[in-house]
Amino acid sequence: MPPRKCAGCNKINESSKMIRIMKVHNTREILINPDSRHFGRSSYLCYNKDCAQYAIKKKRIQKTLKTEIPAHIIEKIQTLTDN
Repeated sequence: MPPRKCAGCNKINESSKMIRIMKVHNTREILINPDSRHFGRSSYLCYNKDCAQYAIKKKRIQKTLKTEIPAHIIEKIQTLTDN
């Protein structure tokens, strides 16, 4: 898997070890860790609570995806990083 940069801490890691937040090109739908390959913009986060909180607070995911992130997606990201 190609390396990707975390939107929170800016550390580079394998994309398979990160959370992928994606905006699908055709539908503008926001997906978290999509199973199949979709075409669109993606943002990556470490499975770290601090990275997620920082990226959400500074709106880094929104800037990368060039769209607003719905509240239910933010809650799901926080749930994934609480572990």
